[in-house]
Amino acid sequence: MHSSFFVLFGLPGATPTSRLGITATKKFGHAVARNRIKRVVREIFRNNRGVAASPVDVVVNVKMDAREQSYDRLESDLVSRLGELRRRLGA
Repeated sequence: MHSSFFVLFGLPGATPTSRLGITATKKFGHAVARNRIKRVVREIFRNNRGVAASPVDVVVNVKMDAREQSYDRLESDLVSRLGELRRRLGA
């Protein structure tokens, strides 16, 4: 599932809790930039984990456009797509 700043892949959860995987390629920037965006995505996921009743396994690929965005804008984009992904998966 594509959004402005992320590409999400998901499956119904294989464990009792939701899990997250994050990818940011070297095209995104140097290691500091990649690690920063991964921390931001983890924090957004952690703060919004309880949205669905059943667990999902999600992989988030970060797009280049996410580099210059504010936390709030990234959060609204990712949370809306996570909700849509969970609805599609029936979670």
